[in-house]
Amino acid sequence: MLMFLITIFSITPMYPHLILSLMSLEIIMMNMILFAFYLMMLLKMEYFIMILLTMIVCESVLGLTLLILMIHFKGKDNTNSLNLNF
Repeated sequence: MLMFLITIFSITPMYPHLILSLMSLEIIMMNMILFAFYLMMLLKMEYFIMILLTMIVCESVLGLTLLILMIHFKGKDNTNSLNLNF
């Protein structure tokens, strides 16, 4: 639980760089896997962990794809250079 709170508070100072924010999100997901694994072991439902892992892998692939595209088009990973106005 302490590790989860530390990573939640570490996202804010790392906000300008997308790669550091993605790494913080991955640490949060690892903590969720650990908590879910302990909970599912008590309930004898370990197969739900595979579903959670699949979702986390999909989220990671999407995040890295967006990072690569942003670096390709913008040349840097700063979120300050993003224009989110539609």
